[in-house]
This record gives sequence, C-alpha cells and structure tokens, in this order.
Amino acid sequence: MKRIMKTALAAVMIATAGTAAAQYRFGGLMMDHDGMMSNDMYTLSQVNFGFGTARSMGMAGAFTSLGGDIASIGINPAGLGMYRHSDISITPMLSFQRSRNSAADWGDNSFTRAAMSNVGAVMNLYEGASSHVVSFSVGIAYNRVADLNYRYGFSSASAASSAPYRSIADAFSRMMGQGGLFPSKDGALNYAYGDSYFWGGILAYNAYLLDVGTDEYGDYWTTAGRLGVNAGVGHTASLESKGSIGEYDLSFGMNIDNMVYVGATLGLQDVDWRRQLYYGEDYLYNGQTPVAGDGTPLENPAQWMDYNQAINVSGTGVNLKIGAIVRPTEALRLGVALHTPTYYFLNRKYQAYMASNFNQRGDTTPSLEDLSPNTWDFVSPTRLMFGASYTFGNVAVVSVDYERDWYNGMRVKNLPSGFDLSKQDYRSEFTNNFKGSNTLRVGAEVKPLPNVALRAGYGYAGSMLRNPKEWYYNTPLTYQTTCYSAGVGFSFGGFTIDLAYQYLDSKNTSYYLYYALDAAAGMMDTASPLYSTDYTRQYAILTLGYKF
Repeated sequence: MKRIMKTALAAVMIATAGTAAAQYRFGGLMMDHDGMMSNDMYTLSQVNFGFGTARSMGMAGAFTSLGGDIASIGINPAGLGMYRHSDISITPMLSFQRSRNSAADWGDNSFTRAAMSNVGAVMNLYEGASSHVVSFSVGIAYNRVADLNYRYGFSSASAASSAPYRSIADAFSRMMGQGGLFPSKDGALNYAYGDSYFWGGILAYNAYLLDVGTDEYGDYWTTAGRLGVNAGVGHTASLESKGSIGEYDLSFGMNIDNMVYVGATLGLQDVDWRRQLYYGEDYLYNGQTPVAGDGTPLENPAQWMDYNQAINVSGTGVNLKIGAIVRPTEALRLGVALHTPTYYFLNRKYQAYMASNFNQRGDTTPSLEDLSPNTWDFVSPTRLMFGASYTFGNVAVVSVDYERDWYNGMRVKNLPSGFDLSKQDYRSEFTNNFKGSNTLRVGAEVKPLPNVALRAGYGYAGSMLRNPKEWYYNTPLTYQTTCYSAGVGFSFGGFTIDLAYQYLDSKNTSYYLYYALDAAAGMMDTASPLYSTDYTRQYAILTLGYKF
C-alpha cells in the first residue's frame, strides 16, 4: 500500500498548470480510510469518565479511594476489600447524544439508545478475626468502557473560483497522478487493484468525474472536462458511528487490619465500532453555462456525486488493574490505582462506492477485508489514578480524584502484511502529536435521612494533543470533556435503588472533509471548507441492587 500522505512518490502534472510539479499530502474526514490510523487508535483509547453504577456516575466517577461499590472493580479493585457482605446489581441506562456543527445541520444530528452500563456481583468469601486479613472478596462484572454512538451531518457551499480546485475529485486527481496509476489501454481501471488507498480515485474515474489527458510530458489526471471552472460546489456530509467498548472483569480485594486494602482486576474488552460516511457534491452554475478553463462550453458536465464508505472495527483487548487504599484515620481514605495499557487485537473491514449523474445506478467496490487474526494490534495509554476522600460520620462524604493518562505512550504492535506504514511511523505519530493528559473528578454524597442519599459530581478531562489544536485538521479529535452529574439513592433493608444523571460536553478539533496539501509550497492545493463539530451526551442511569 502506498501511503502518499507520508511519502511523496512522484510529480503530478496539473491540467491548468501545465508542467507544474508538486508533492502532495492527502487527508480529511472523507479520505484516508484504507487502514487504521493513529487518529482511530486515539479515539478507541479515550475512556474519559467511563461508566459504572448510578452511585459512581452520580459522583462523576470519583471512586479511586472510596470503594464499597461494584464500580470499584473497573476503577480501583482495592475497593472490594471494604466489602463485609455480598452484593449484586444491574445498571441499565439511556443515552442521548447531540452534535453541534459550524455549518447548517443536515439530516439527524442526535442519537438515542438504551444500553447496559454495568452488571456484576461481589462475593464476600472470607471473614477473619484472628489474622491480619480481615476479609477477602471476589467480584465479577461487565462494565461499559466507551460509548462510540454519535451522529452528525451538515451542508455548505463553496463559491466558484478561477480554477476547478473545489471538489474532492480534484484531490483524487492529484492522488492518482502522484501515485502513477493510469487506466490500461482499453480504458479499464479495475476495483481489484490491490491498494485500497486509491479506491476513491478509482471510483471517481469509473463515475466519470476524472479524465486522463496527454501532453508532451505524458499522461495526467484532470477534472477539467467534467467540472466547469465556473462551478460552485455544494457539500453535504454525514457520519454515523455505532458501537461501544465493553469490559468483562474478574477481580479480588483484600482488607488488611482495616487499614490497608489491596486488589487487582483482570479485564477482557470487547470492541465493536461501525461507521457509515456519506459525502455528496452538487455542482452549481447559477444559470451560467459550464465552461472549461479556456472558455469552451462543456457539453455534458457533472451535476452531482455521492460517495459512501463503511468501516467496521471489531476485536478484543486485555488489561490489568491493581490498586491500594490506605485508611490512616477513620474518616480519611487515600487511594491509588494503576491501569496497564490495554492490548488490543483488532480486525477491520472497509467498503466504498460512488455514484454520479453519469451513472444513476452507481458503482460499488467489493469489501476490503482482512480476515487474518490479530491484524491491527496496539496498546492504549497507561492510566495512573490518585484519590482522597473524607467521611463525615454517616452523614456525608467528599471525594477527589486525579488521573494521568500517557497518550504519547500508545504503540502499534502488529500491522497487516504489506501495509506501508511501519511501527516506527506510528510511534513517531504518537510521540510527536500526543501527550499525557490530566483528568480531575470531584464527587460528594450527603444523607439527609439514613436511607436517602443525595449526590453530585464534576469532572474535567484536559487535552491530550501536544501541538496547537489547529494543527489537527484531518478528522475531529476530542481534546476536552467536561462532566456534570447528580444522583439520588434509596435503601430498603438489603435492597437499593439509585438514580443518576450525567451530562458530558466534548470539544473537538476543526477539520476538512478532504484536502490535497502542496507540501513543497506549504499551502492547500484543494480543500473543502473547514468545519467544526462538538458533542454533548446525556445519560439517565438506574441501578437496582441487593446486599446480603
């Protein structure tokens, strides 16, 4: 696979510039999907405030030092050492996602669904009075780690300019020429061509948006015979993402002298991430006759184009969590937890097709599938968590957590055979573009009545981007998330009912839909307008539990 955005392989002849030579880099939301990029791994590594029980989510997940909750299995397993009884609970939730676009909304910009946040059990297996080990508990649980469900769509228009450099077809023409890929003598450009990096250009050619021209320097790609230089371009884009990362945990916790608590969790993750991308262009002449660069009218110009892509990522991950809680006084608890990097084993499928007014039926590529095991393997950041909490008798508790995640420590461990980027290329991407991030969580619980608890929380996850966010224009990357939460709990003997509400506001980098960057000139040769999309997520959580 030729990775042109990384390595300039050839000079491209531009139709309107004659012999001008350039070296291009390509990208944008609608391009560069032939493999797992560092941006994809970054997205899969973000857990932010995670999920758990309604009690933990109502306190923004500030549970590193608290314990005594099934959510401790996925946060700090030392918290299981505080159990003096057994506990089972189930936590369903409703999620409501909404997108805010800088351009006019198109289609559905919201996503609502029901899901399982947490289900688990803790069994208190040992109670001792004559040894230093006071109790020993084992827990098993399912925890949702990441929510990958979101949807956004928008439309805008680019005005006509003096050269036809406004369409994604222009970017594909640069890509195809720089790659040296031209049709055979019979005019065929087969989808079976092995490098999926060029599938977009092949589709544009077979949808009659690109032509091959010839001059004294040889063949070159051009859109001049299809798109008039006086054409404005209407851009319509949408992305729908579905899926999640869930984790199945086996955990234990131990109480030593009612002062020190230790624990460990082995986590097995299940990854399911499916994306559908749509991009459409309308070529707008506002009543004018479409003309070529020399003023010649075009007999049969392009009127519209639709480009559809689908990417499915699935696989597993494995990690280890260890932690400790110290209780220097009856009221004060200090906690620390280390989450090792999650080692992901992922497979990926990709499909794309394009249609235009030249072919109402449209053209479809076969699926690009890699069925070999462990095709894309990488490790997520290490997570280190510190917490402190203070209990005011049986009336209230305040808890504060700090977390450090090393995103610059992500590493690729295995790649598909023949993929042109190396492990070192990815390592350079992670080292140069990402850094350690800081997350703060604060939670409080007050009991106005012995069987009623009121809760509130706040959290802030800072940027993981090493450079100014304006540099990250290839795809929207989340760089900041703020969390607000509240909850209430009721206990009736051994039964508990907890309700919580959590609001997340995520900020993303601005991005292009496509671009061809002239690296030598340091400027965009062609690009869509720059867009921004931010997300909000709201969760309504219910936990039903029984202690015995």
